[in-house]
Amino acid sequence: DPDARVARCVAGLFNPILYPGMDARVEVSQEELGHLAGISRQRVNQALQTLQHARLLRAEYGAIVIEDLEGLRRYGA
Repeated sequence: DPDARVARCVAGLFNPILYPGMDARVEVSQEELGHLAGISRQRVNQALQTLQHARLLRAEYGAIVIEDLEGLRRYGA
């Protein structure tokens, strides 16, 4: 499931234990996420819209704001 792959990739980019001062905003492009997930940038865009609708994240220009880290980790499991 491409949506679940994008969710896991985004969750994997955020590690509050290794980087405790890091906020919930991860600067990453849709193209970079596509390379990580093994899918096209266009499909990443669709997945981000789905995940945003589920209130797991918020897509911004050049960044992703994580709203529910555990939800991203569990998505599609």
